[in-house]
Amino acid sequence: MKTQMTACSLLLTGLLLGGCAASRGERQADAPPRLVEQDNKTVLWDRGSSFGPVPLALASLAALRCASLDTNEQKWQPEGFHAKAQDLQGKTLPGGGYYCKPRKRSS
Repeated sequence: MKTQMTACSLLLTGLLLGGCAASRGERQADAPPRLVEQDNKTVLWDRGSSFGPVPLALASLAALRCASLDTNEQKWQPEGFHAKAQDLQGKTLPGGGYYCKPRKRSS
């Protein structure tokens, strides 16, 4: 079965591994999201819907982690969190993983 994914660039920063996928869920799913690498070497989350909302206690850290993905052309903001998100090898990330989405440009 082929997993449907939305491609986006990913920057690995410290313990942060952010990425993007279709959308987050209403709560953290039992099955954690995992980072996967596509043919073009783009790394992204396999199941964005596995992420739940960012806990209020982690909001500032989430904003900093997602901002670490910023470029001149694109800014990022936190959309979700999963405490048991997994790296490319399937190991649980210390501190969990953040689902980051592009910020809308102001007019």
